[in-house]
Amino acid sequence: MQIKTLKGITEEVIVNTFNLSFSDYFIPFHLTLEQLSSKMKADKINLDLSVGVVEDEKLIAFILHGMDFVNGEKVIYNGGTGVIPEKRGKGLTKQMYEFILPLLKKQKIDYLLLEVISENIQAIKSYQKAGYKTQRELKCYKGQVNITNKSSKVEIKKTLDYDWKIFQTFWDSTPTWQNSIHVLNKLQASNELIGAYIQGKLVAYLIYNPKNKRTHQIAVNKNFRQRKIASTLVDFVAQKQGSNLSIINVDKSAKSFHEFLLKIGLEESVEQIEMKLKLID
Repeated sequence: MQIKTLKGITEEVIVNTFNLSFSDYFIPFHLTLEQLSSKMKADKINLDLSVGVVEDEKLIAFILHGMDFVNGEKVIYNGGTGVIPEKRGKGLTKQMYEFILPLLKKQKIDYLLLEVISENIQAIKSYQKAGYKTQRELKCYKGQVNITNKSSKVEIKKTLDYDWKIFQTFWDSTPTWQNSIHVLNKLQASNELIGAYIQGKLVAYLIYNPKNKRTHQIAVNKNFRQRKIASTLVDFVAQKQGSNLSIINVDKSAKSFHEFLLKIGLEESVEQIEMKLKLID
């Protein structure tokens, strides 16, 4: 058995091990090679900073790590941890962290970040043993939207102007990694941005991926809320792309936004916990 970085490991090998590892997960899912490539791009995966376990020339466990600078700090994001079913219970996740953390410290990484399903108690305990601490609780939604109330006072149109300085003034909470500024900047070619305008002024926006039907961000100027503007934005997307939509990792503290998502017809699909491991104090 050998523990090493994933440098030189092909995406074909990774996707096979990934799918086997998640075949009996809480929410079983399967990725095509194309979907894995897209995920790795979105999560900014760096195989030189990722780690795996190889036995008999077969990848049996892995941790995919993405890296970026966030607010001046060097951050690692866990894009997926997996161990194939027959090799669990051998402490492989712990061994992978023991291998990779010294390398990340040499790279002067400030902290590591991940999300884990709240029901996955075993994984949470494993991360806690590695030094992770809970940051916040998150909710994910999906379903068929049904918009009954729209505003006739706003103009909805597509735009390419990612004006984050303005967008951030609309926020109630900071987006998680997969919905963050640094990730969405990289995904502009595959995502679409639409804005809501009143007398030429941007009062709300929505960023979504038309291919996987996922909404990454939606926010309304605090002075223009309760005017059906968010519903009008979602309806615009639904009319163009179909009513089946999803949004992941919404901060649990954003109570009014959760109420909105339920009101338009989405259902809570899973709860997650965002955890953080500080490497540099």
